[in-house]
Amino acid sequence: MNSFKTLFKLMFHYDIRDWSTLVFTFLFPIALLLALVLSFKSYVPGVDIASQISANVIAFGAAYVGIFAGASHLALWRENGMLQTVRNFPLSWNVIILSQAVVGIVVLLAQAVVLVVLGLIMGMVLKPTFLSGLLPLVLGYLLFFFLGVIIAMIIYSIAGVSILANIIILPLGFIGGAMMPLNMLPSWVQTIAPYTPLYHMREALSMMLIGLGTWPHAWLGILYLTVGCITLGLVSIYGFRWK
Repeated sequence: MNSFKTLFKLMFHYDIRDWSTLVFTFLFPIALLLALVLSFKSYVPGVDIASQISANVIAFGAAYVGIFAGASHLALWRENGMLQTVRNFPLSWNVIILSQAVVGIVVLLAQAVVLVVLGLIMGMVLKPTFLSGLLPLVLGYLLFFFLGVIIAMIIYSIAGVSILANIIILPLGFIGGAMMPLNMLPSWVQTIAPYTPLYHMREALSMMLIGLGTWPHAWLGILYLTVGCITLGLVSIYGFRWK
């Protein structure tokens, strides 16, 4: 427990002092939310587009935080030798990964609060079930966090990790309907969208946050995220231990 607390404080202090983490965690999703709402609001009169876009951006923001929390930090620590230094202490890989995951969840919750407040200012309407939206939000974050850890196992440079993470997360955000409404995308995108994690994360979050969709689709999304999270979690933990 003491090891976990020490690593948590170390990683948390690093995150809040790192300008790139703050930019991509807060400024980037805020700018994305503003741009999308202002762009599409006038094109879809009579539709609560602000609520839909806000829920989509919150889901995308959680996935973005997750994949970079899992990938960039571990890659940076390995590149500058800090990971080997930490391993000289009686610490397991599980504690190292868990510490970074929890730090990411704290950052994720702060990001979600900022985006929800901004969404409310721009017209988003929350449903009484909005707090249950934490479930798909955290599950989706963990799924992408473990995916990030796997990326860090494969790529040995921080630059390579950042490039690959962006190559993965940006197309998934587009295909999953987080950046544009699915009905405005090509038919082939709409066909493959239900197989992507961001689609299910967005579907579950939208239902719980703003009441958009159906509960069967929301619970299917929760199941998808849970299975994906457990699978990638086992691969990342055992893979990192083997490495």
